Amino acid sequence: MGAQREYKIINDPVHGGIRVEGVVLELLATPEVNKLSFIRQLGLANLVFPGANHTRFEHSLGVSFLAGRMGEVLSLPPEEIKLVRAAGLLHDLGHGPFSHTLEALLRKRIGRDHMQITGDIITGREGSGEVPVILEGAGIDPKEVERLILSTPLKEERSLESFVDGEGQIFFRGRGYLNQIIHSAIDADQLDYLLRDSHYTGVALGMVDLPRLLNTLVLYHNELMVHRRGLSALEGMLVARDLMYNAVYFHKTVRIAERMLVEAVDRLGEEKMGEVWDMVDGDLLCHLKAAGGYPAEIARRIMSRRLYKSAYILKAESAEDRHFEVLRKLKDEEELKELEEAIRRKVGGGEGEVLIDLPTGEIAVSEPRLRRADVKVLDDGRPIPVSRISSFARALQYRYTPAWYLMVCCEERLRGKVSKVAEDIIFG
Repeated sequence: MGAQREYKIINDPVHGGIRVEGVVLELLATPEVNKLSFIRQLGLANLVFPGANHTRFEHSLGVSFLAGRMGEVLSLPPEEIKLVRAAGLLHDLGHGPFSHTLEALLRKRIGRDHMQITGDIITGREGSGEVPVILEGAGIDPKEVERLILSTPLKEERSLESFVDGEGQIFFRGRGYLNQIIHSAIDADQLDYLLRDSHYTGVALGMVDLPRLLNTLVLYHNELMVHRRGLSALEGMLVARDLMYNAVYFHKTVRIAERMLVEAVDRLGEEKMGEVWDMVDGDLLCHLKAAGGYPAEIARRIMSRRLYKSAYILKAESAEDRHFEVLRKLKDEEELKELEEAIRRKVGGGEGEVLIDLPTGEIAVSEPRLRRADVKVLDDGRPIPVSRISSFARALQYRYTPAWYLMVCCEERLRGKVSKVAEDIIFG
């Protein structure tokens, strides 16, 4: 008998005992992967859901496990299963403190997001350089892992016709299903975060029939699909995703805390943005406290849960054409700041005591898959888009998430005054 491979069993509250070995076990020892243990998965959601203290590390381990399970169900060769397991573990390496909370700000200030930084770490353009060495030692091309995570097709996914005419057009005729396992409308990432976030927040809306969904995955012409027998489980996942965004990810109090943190970090100055991305949650709060002034005050407020209060909300069902005209203008940062200042001066507030939150743009950054329901269902040997056979999927494509377009939050003592003047000042 051959020598037993080294392995470990990690007890996970969502998936049970997870066996890790080979390249995944080696990657677990890198500083970039271990940094994720100090970054909360849900940013500041623990201020509303006390159990939500789980980390990006746990989630990444879960994604690696589920990617491997998907590969096993689809009877993929061992080398491909090894590839998706590694990609699942590494897919969030580029996250900064408090996960997605600061991503839109840092993207504006330094022109990069966590996906780009993840790719740079995997290929060795950034970080300790250990990750690409381990991947190459296991026979995995780091650039292939980067392509999977960034959802760019693998190098051999080109049709014969494309090579002939030089267009290089990409089709799902090669290994596009590997991209789908890591980044698509139904991938290991979403399956894990819905189950994990539901477990830790105590919000049952994120529950997914994982065994049914996994066991009805099929490959058809090298494209990942769900067999018709798994339609109800697929619909359940799509609905769960939408409901979790309203109930947890875009909970008003969570958004207020995150908006306060964004404002505090922004006031550190653009030259500090690169440093911020290298921090973990605790580092950033300490840095804000040491900075003094407004950033320190906000850090203390977050740590003692003395949050601003919502004073005005434009609900989705109340929005009219005149509102949309203004909302389009507020994509301009200067326009937004001017309105915040106008309200603050009107009510006699102090520096940064009135903030406006616009969640729409951040959804595109944090979860670009939210409106996607482009999964295909294999029905009697024919692939059909799920939106054509599911009224749930059709409805979700047109449903606005979250349930509001704009919120004004402020220091509690100003709440009454702000609620009276906000709509007139913003929408005239």
